[in-house]
Amino acid sequence: MLFRQVCSTFLSISRENKRKNGGTKCKAVVFDENGEPAGEGISGPANVARIGKEALPAIIRSVLLALQNAGVAINENDAAVLAKCHVSAGLAGATVKEAAELLSQWQHPFASFRFTSDLHTALVGAHGGKNGAVLVAGTGSCAAALCGNACIQYGGHGFNIGDKGSGAWFGREAVRHTLEALDGVLPASQLSETVCAHFSAGTPREFVNKLNYAQPAEFAGAAGLVFDCAAKGDVYASDIVRSGTDYLSSIARIAMEKSQGKLVLAGGLAGTVRPFLPEDIRTKIIEAKYGPEWGAVHVRPD
Repeated sequence: MLFRQVCSTFLSISRENKRKNGGTKCKAVVFDENGEPAGEGISGPANVARIGKEALPAIIRSVLLALQNAGVAINENDAAVLAKCHVSAGLAGATVKEAAELLSQWQHPFASFRFTSDLHTALVGAHGGKNGAVLVAGTGSCAAALCGNACIQYGGHGFNIGDKGSGAWFGREAVRHTLEALDGVLPASQLSETVCAHFSAGTPREFVNKLNYAQPAEFAGAAGLVFDCAAKGDVYASDIVRSGTDYLSSIARIAMEKSQGKLVLAGGLAGTVRPFLPEDIRTKIIEAKYGPEWGAVHVRPD
């Protein structure tokens, strides 16, 4: 049986599954000669921009696991089987200069290896290769437009300088509000009290000790509190929700205008933010046709 092998790296973060590297994992899917998925394998983090060459063994490991789960007789040292695999990868951070150079120079064990960003493969999969847009609201945030084979990104500049409207941003804004309330700049609110309880912290010093070096996923764990408090009438939480969703709406409109297509929502916070998006955006939302693994197979070479 002939197989087309696909690797796709994506963020999968929960409060029960957090890692210092951001919670990434590498998922590979084997497709048979009919284009149907035949097996998948999941290994460790493969964010090339974040962990560099340490991501490469995870890619190989996920391929081996996928082949095994597809019924291929293989062991971890079976280079002959890997040498028959054609790998198309959608990898987090793959378009960052240093990461792209590393992947281009990699002496991989496969018959062939091509790569693009995980956003690109998700976009191609979401619209079945047709033009369209995605709005990602997860731990991070961005929008993107697929125009032909080009993936044009809006936002998604990272936690330190961007990602407004993301889970991490909502959580961090809630903490900032709470610190201002604890300092007496603002009155205490339902949001500040809820955030204190969530982080088991009651003073600014305790928050600094807990969160000064926190990863985005730790802030994202508090995002739901903002929406819960907004639903209960907390004005500060409502202001944060409005600011974040207004930004998401803006980049979604730009992406839809650029692609002249429909919009797919993605990310762990997508269902939460959807009711807060304006009607002109909600009416353009469709379900994704395929996943990023399908997209990786069907990304057209430049």
